[in-house]
Amino acid sequence: IGCLSALVAHSLTRPIRILVEDVDAVAHGDLDHPIRVSGDEEFVHLGKSISAMVASLKETMWKLRESEEEIIRHSHVLEEQVRERTADLEESNRMAALYLDIMGHDINNANNVANLYADLLLADLEGEPEAELLRKARMGLAKSIEIVHNVNTIQHIQGGARRLEPIALDPLVRREIERSPLARITYAGTTATVLADDLLSEVLVNLIGNAAKFGGPGVGITVRVEEQDGEVLVSVEDTGPGIPDAIKSRLFGRLARGTQRAAGTGLGLYICRMLIERYGGRIWADDRVAGRPECGAAFRFSLRKAGEGGSP
Repeated sequence: IGCLSALVAHSLTRPIRILVEDVDAVAHGDLDHPIRVSGDEEFVHLGKSISAMVASLKETMWKLRESEEEIIRHSHVLEEQVRERTADLEESNRMAALYLDIMGHDINNANNVANLYADLLLADLEGEPEAELLRKARMGLAKSIEIVHNVNTIQHIQGGARRLEPIALDPLVRREIERSPLARITYAGTTATVLADDLLSEVLVNLIGNAAKFGGPGVGITVRVEEQDGEVLVSVEDTGPGIPDAIKSRLFGRLARGTQRAAGTGLGLYICRMLIERYGGRIWADDRVAGRPECGAAFRFSLRKAGEGGSP
């Protein structure tokens, strides 16, 4: 009886063991492994069902592999198209920069020649009614020169990433003050060094120039530099008419317009904002005396100290 029982048990478990072995092989990735069928009708039916499931799985895997290969082919085509478009765009940018350089150079030459003749005429017409018209013409030429300079500056800013390096503020501020000999400028000096590049001088040119230009006759200008918490705060304050609160936040947009004072800023303050933000700082318009815009304007910007929170 014991032998008979063992024989029966073996005959019952053998098909299950074989089926488990076959399913385990399939589960380990061998989808071509055959599902061996033996035993009574139920085992045969189960084996056929598993074989059908494996066949369906193989078909699905094949379709997925085919789709993946199609995606890879399309990806390569798209990458090539992107490379071609990028190369075309870079070439267009190079040509646009070249045209701007040539145009700016030629316009500046024409402006300089016109300015020279205007100076000669003004000397001859001094005291005549036409002299005032000539002065206005010279102001237009000066504005044209300023526009070309601003466009060139924006072109340099957008020309790609530039490496920031330690810049000593003191000689930079003093050099810009020397360029405004008729302005009354107070400056105590500083030892601060900030992270910027050679275009930082454009910020001081614009802020000091605006204070002198729009502050009115006899305006007093103060340049302050303060070091605080890993950054340097620079302020250009004036005793002019000040800036209404309603337009302070709009002054740094491209071609900002507002009061008479804002009308003259054009691209200047926009360039200041672009540069300061690229240096990782911020810039804003303020009152020289807090809460009293009628007491004068203040333009302030912050920069990172060299060696603190920066790379160089």
